[in-house]
Amino acid sequence: MSIQETVRSAVSVEERNKKTIRAVFDTFVNRGDFSIVEEIYSPDMIDHQPLPGAPEGLEGVKYTIAGLREGFPDLHVTIEDMSAHGDHVVIHNTWRGTHRGEFLGMPPTGRYIEFQGVVVWRLLDDGLIAERWGIGVESNMLSVLGMRRLAPSARGAARAAARRSVEPATVLLPLPEGGAARWKDVQAELSGPRLREYEASRRRAGILQESFALQRLGDRDVLVHRLEARDPAGAAKRLGQSRDAFDVWLRGAAAEALGADPWESFAAEHAGNTAEREHTWSSVTSELSSAA
Repeated sequence: MSIQETVRSAVSVEERNKKTIRAVFDTFVNRGDFSIVEEIYSPDMIDHQPLPGAPEGLEGVKYTIAGLREGFPDLHVTIEDMSAHGDHVVIHNTWRGTHRGEFLGMPPTGRYIEFQGVVVWRLLDDGLIAERWGIGVESNMLSVLGMRRLAPSARGAARAAARRSVEPATVLLPLPEGGAARWKDVQAELSGPRLREYEASRRRAGILQESFALQRLGDRDVLVHRLEARDPAGAAKRLGQSRDAFDVWLRGAAAEALGADPWESFAAEHAGNTAEREHTWSSVTSELSSAA
């Protein structure tokens, strides 16, 4: 039985809403089970304190928690107390974790952090989460890490400025015989069991969006590879030089399927671009589509 199918006669709306918020932390945040997101969040969910660069809606929710869990692989949140008031739930919680991964552009420090905050949630009549406000959560976390807090107005301006400076770039890669079938196998890995690694890799490289589309041009298959980033050539270069285990695997798998490293080709073709060279913590949308 899903959370939304709680029997109304047995459990009050307030108790149902509290159960949903417990699931946010017990299942989603602490265990990293992203499959629960569509079950408990409204598609139009508004997070008033997301990580910088998060997109809107459910993808933003996933982006924020994925970013936190990447920076703090052992992240665990304890709910200290909880109260429900009509369609709102208020919790006081404690966040704990070790900074073992890159977070908001900050290299891992190995530092163990512990901080507290208050979060207010609003739920709809159907039990789905509609809004979230973090009170002291973000500022307390950044303070513990020694990072300056990004105020909401400044964060919005920074996100808008980052999007304005995004540059799209595209290359066409002719495929060798049998390359299309081999590339489809790689895409299945990227959109399936390796999706989280893929998304984390693109965040590290500063890529906002990356897409691959197989096309038939004349008598041969080509792969249309498109990147959106503040510096597409620089992002491709970072991927080509990365020693991360996933990046090394993907370069090898792509080279075997395509006959060349697509990110090396991308960097070489767009090396003349003069966009600002800077790592950007930004959203990634995987468009791993193929066309016959």
